[in-house]
Amino acid sequence: MFAPTPFSPDPEPPEMPEGDPTRASRLQAARTLQAQHQHAQAAALCEPLLAGAPLDFDVLLLLGVLKAQTQQLDQSVDLLCRAIEVRPDSFAAYYALGYAMCKLQQFAAGVECFDQCLALNPAYAEAACDRGSALVELGQDQAALESYALAITLRPAYSDAWSNQGNALLALGQTDAAIASFDHALTLNPRSAATHLNLGNAYQAAGEAALALSSYDQAIALQPNYLLALANRFAPLKQQHRLDEAVACCNQALALDPQHADTYWNRGLTLLLQGHLRQGFADYHWRWKRATFAPIKRNFHQPLWLGDTPVRGKTVLLHAEQGLGDSLQFVRYTQGLADLGARVVLEAEPALFELFGTLSGVDQLVRQGQALPDFDLHCPLLSLPLAMGTDLDSIPAPVPYLHADPKRKAQWRDRLGPHTGLRVGLVWSGSPTHQDDHNRSIALAALLAHLPEGPQYLSLQKDVRPSDQAALQTQGLLHFGPELQTFSDTAALCACLDLVISVDTSVAHLSGALGQRTWVLLPHLPDWRWLMHRSDSPWYPSARLYRQAQARDWSAPLAHLALDLRALAA
Repeated sequence: MFAPTPFSPDPEPPEMPEGDPTRASRLQAARTLQAQHQHAQAAALCEPLLAGAPLDFDVLLLLGVLKAQTQQLDQSVDLLCRAIEVRPDSFAAYYALGYAMCKLQQFAAGVECFDQCLALNPAYAEAACDRGSALVELGQDQAALESYALAITLRPAYSDAWSNQGNALLALGQTDAAIASFDHALTLNPRSAATHLNLGNAYQAAGEAALALSSYDQAIALQPNYLLALANRFAPLKQQHRLDEAVACCNQALALDPQHADTYWNRGLTLLLQGHLRQGFADYHWRWKRATFAPIKRNFHQPLWLGDTPVRGKTVLLHAEQGLGDSLQFVRYTQGLADLGARVVLEAEPALFELFGTLSGVDQLVRQGQALPDFDLHCPLLSLPLAMGTDLDSIPAPVPYLHADPKRKAQWRDRLGPHTGLRVGLVWSGSPTHQDDHNRSIALAALLAHLPEGPQYLSLQKDVRPSDQAALQTQGLLHFGPELQTFSDTAALCACLDLVISVDTSVAHLSGALGQRTWVLLPHLPDWRWLMHRSDSPWYPSARLYRQAQARDWSAPLAHLALDLRALAA
């Protein structure tokens, strides 16, 4: 979020013509009110002055700033442009116009205004700092760092610039440098609640939950009812498995802003992790009001179905929204929807299209990207549990609900040869772009070091990372990655195995949906669908769960898994 430097009440010395004491006193009174954050009252003093002198630069500038501060942004832009026409060499007017443009989400225009301000006044540190903030909004974090560096050069004790520089470093993944920048900002201004918030975000990114929580608490101590600090505070509480406290923290934030979509989302994920599925899925539906979900939201003119209207005789379109694993998990609802009398149309990702042809309850399967047939209602796949009123006792789990192609299964059996011992498929890493990949994936060498000799191990990975290639080759692990073009290929190979061992990836969902014996390795804070403190899954009856006892420490779950594997092999 654009975080500008607070406006200076008097960025340029005003012109004070002699013989106009009323104008001078009113302007000064307006500036005093502005400094006291009484922006509407200040504007009320300025407006009669402007009516009497429409080209008065000082009034145009101050009133333009006040309109921006009261969120009357179109009026602000008009007034500031008029001020620049009167005095084109005013750096303060360009700075104020840059602020207003950024508040209008026109960040590129804001950068241009700040550039013009700096051309007129190269020593104006506020313009350099806010230029950096606008560049962050444009995703130009490296360029933003250069702007913050300029602001700090111009004013070494500029705490806001140090704090904003930390945000840019954090966005670039330079967490240690970000923490150092926030720390320095706090030496300059220890009472900045925003900087304590930023430091908490950096500690959370570094996995330092206790330090993150302390920083958020300091922000709240300085600024009670600080919405962002309360909203973010839930994360380290959740990371420490303090789930009731995390939910309470979300409730506090929602009391301040009942429309805060991110907090509903966070509360929903926590409630789902606790097994409170009905309320959790209701909160989870707020995802569609989050900015990060806007690119994938489907804006059909047909109504969204959430279980609130009868579907008998209606055609309902089900469509994917997030990852392949999500689709594999939630297509289980197709038969239940058909049982309500709906004609079910399922839009499937290309990699899942052939496999989903084995589902029951689907009247028409459409490949994603192709033209859709006529339909009456639609429902995203991850909204089906909400629409169907799912709780822990009513999860539809009739496995298998997906099936391997018999012909491909026979081909894989021929490839693998005689089945003389336990066959175990391995999946040790997911997508490297997944936000939690550093917690959920395991190095292949570390996994193999814990597995007992005897079983025949083979890779179910489609792609192998360069860091795992050496272990793959030296251990003689069978690998068929290039041949696993779709999930139908992987399903047929899984069906030839006695056991699938996987980290939390789409293959774990595939194997569970096939009813295969599946052992899932989970990080200390698992994804919500695996719940907490249990070794089984109500979503996948054939699954067994192995959980980290400590964050980023796989030794305990791997040792437990190895014991169970020896017993199974025996």
